[in-house]
Amino acid sequence: MPKTAPRAETYDDLRKGIVDRFSVLSKCLQQIASYALDNPSEMALETIASVAPRAGVQPSSLIRFAKVFGFSGYSEMQRVFRMRLTDAMPDYKERLRLLGDNRPGDKGKDVTSLLEQFVQADIVGLQCLLQQERIGELLNDAIDMITSAETVYLVAHRRSFPVTCYLSYALSQLHVRNVLVDGVGGMFFQQISHATPKDVVLAVSTKTYSPDVVQVVRESSQRGLRVISITDSPLSPLTEHATISLEVQQASVQMFRSLAVPMTLAITLIVGLGRVLEARRTAPQKKSAHKP
Repeated sequence: MPKTAPRAETYDDLRKGIVDRFSVLSKCLQQIASYALDNPSEMALETIASVAPRAGVQPSSLIRFAKVFGFSGYSEMQRVFRMRLTDAMPDYKERLRLLGDNRPGDKGKDVTSLLEQFVQADIVGLQCLLQQERIGELLNDAIDMITSAETVYLVAHRRSFPVTCYLSYALSQLHVRNVLVDGVGGMFFQQISHATPKDVVLAVSTKTYSPDVVQVVRESSQRGLRVISITDSPLSPLTEHATISLEVQQASVQMFRSLAVPMTLAITLIVGLGRVLEARRTAPQKKSAHKP
């Protein structure tokens, strides 16, 4: 068993501790760590008997996981996860409970109820995005990186592809040179091979992560390219190799995941970028207006 870590007093400290020690945990404890960071609300609200089968482990493994991070047991660790809800999202605790409620009369028969579940899930995901401590700073850094790039290469597969497709359209509207790596004709890796250290790779991937996208991010980083990732966890394989990693919590209902949160992040990135570019275009005009 890994050496016991100091007990975290806040969720942010616990989250950081899990990320920092992830590589030294056993495979079982890594599985719990991934589940805990992907499902912090369930860790806060559900019993150990409910969490264990969802995480694919025994209840005793959850207790062992808690002790590795300095807690006397699962219940003491759970209080830290609950602080995330009570301190940051007091209005959504009951909504989170309702999202997991699989009552017999509510499985898609009532479309209005289904719509409500998706809306509430998106609200929770967006609220989590807004409450990330450094999200504004990271978005500004991403915008600076894009403005300094010769070309932005946009990389995604499957359900994440609509995000890069939108980004390609919006960047083109802003007259920012970009390449949508769509893999047409089996040319996925050939398309990205033209990128140079003067360019930026913007990759989007969430569970289950596309092996091809992960490979592109890893190889781009090894080649000295700057990488912006939009992903769903600090343990994502994209995060390890990205220059900047923007995290979104996936909103899901009955295993169907919404794109509302990553699309909102993408739109914010575009509007912020547009403001910066417009300010740069108008700055010389303002200076010349004051000349005699």
